[in-house]
Amino acid sequence: MTYKTFADLIRFHTKTNSATLTDANLAMLATVALDDIAKEIAKTNEDFFGMTFMRDLIEGQREYYLPDEVLNNIKMVEATFDGTVWEYLPEFDLNLYTKPTNEESILTNFSHKPMFDIWGNSLYLYSKAIIDVPEGLKLWAIIYPKGISAANLSSETDMSVSPDEYEFGVPRQFHELIARRVIIDYKNSRDKPIPLTERESAFEVDLQKAVQAVRGLNLDRSMVASVPYNDGQNF
Repeated sequence: MTYKTFADLIRFHTKTNSATLTDANLAMLATVALDDIAKEIAKTNEDFFGMTFMRDLIEGQREYYLPDEVLNNIKMVEATFDGTVWEYLPEFDLNLYTKPTNEESILTNFSHKPMFDIWGNSLYLYSKAIIDVPEGLKLWAIIYPKGISAANLSSETDMSVSPDEYEFGVPRQFHELIARRVIIDYKNSRDKPIPLTERESAFEVDLQKAVQAVRGLNLDRSMVASVPYNDGQNF
């Protein structure tokens, strides 16, 4: 479904136009619906929105901000500290470390067993001395699909097309369900709520059927991409 068809479908079933249901409001409702549905998909198949992010290791730098797009969890972290050998990094809890976090202590305790810790919105590396390694850090994570913007609602581009290399598009099998959720939210938001049709009333049932259909998705066919990410610390 194209973005234009998506908007036209919603306005047809709500008996609105661009004046009574503006692009800004339609996009807002659609993005909320998309986020909610994406969370349901991720609960059933956590790898469906999997993406790998590559990041340069910077000499002496142990803190790396996490990408803003991360949906609900980190799948795995890998690193190469010499640019040749890749290592799997297990996570550990700083509370269990019970030792100083100065560079000397880190080198003494982690040079032969690198690990990582999540603190706030950052990933901290505990390892041997860090040198400059282009794309030396790999993060496997679950991310949100790209939100639906008002500027796109007249576009003939299919919604499933990724808008850029950093974000997923909207999964094709959920286009109609997202539109239906927007229609429901619009009708329920009226001062006098508009009665739902039989199909609209079946939304939750149909959503769960669609979500369950991706439960056993072969990961060779899941949505996986690999892109660099940048937290601004390089500038």
